[in-house]
Amino acid sequence: MKRISIVLFIIGTLFIAGQSVAAENEYKIVHKDKVTEDWEVHVDYPKFEHLESKDLQDTVNFQIVQKLEDTLRDVKRGAGEMMGVPYLYYEETSVFKEKTFYSVVMTSHISRGNRYNSTVTSINFQDDQGGSVKKLKDLVFIDRLNKEVKKALEADPEMYLQEPFAGVRDNTAFYVKDERLVLVFNKFEVAAGVHGTPEISVPLKGILKEELEKKVPPLPSYTLSTY
Repeated sequence: MKRISIVLFIIGTLFIAGQSVAAENEYKIVHKDKVTEDWEVHVDYPKFEHLESKDLQDTVNFQIVQKLEDTLRDVKRGAGEMMGVPYLYYEETSVFKEKTFYSVVMTSHISRGNRYNSTVTSINFQDDQGGSVKKLKDLVFIDRLNKEVKKALEADPEMYLQEPFAGVRDNTAFYVKDERLVLVFNKFEVAAGVHGTPEISVPLKGILKEELEKKVPPLPSYTLSTY
């Protein structure tokens, strides 16, 4: 019995050690809070530290911080125009990875009194040799994508607004998961506010301009960092 316990202990130790070696953090999560009389901000965002391309890593980290600073600047400006009711700004971020393709989906929730809105931005990039930031039009054929989105909207008239679909925006947020393109729309953009920031998923097959790389790097893991 004692021998079996020793064997199980050794196996468990090797399993834990193997996990810690294999799961090198590709990013950490940074959390920041600040509260003033006229506004308050609570944000979580990733800071990439172990991408293959360091130049790409610097670019992505800069764009993430720049997006947060731009939003905060708008909040401060709005708070200064009308005193008495503070702005509340919450930023939540999700990171998705499909093969070597990453998507950082950032959702800004901004409220003031009984007014509430949510907007979504994504920063998408291919982390491989010569990796670069990708826009929606770089990844898929927009005309084919719009046809698929229109079908999805028309298939669920109870949820989506009965207005002519003007097409995806150049900066419509998106991510890739399980060989599908997932579009994330702003609140009120294609559906009533009660639906928040709705997602529409369409198959990549038939709309993708080029295949995603097949190489699969280690999955990222979260590390909380507070400043």
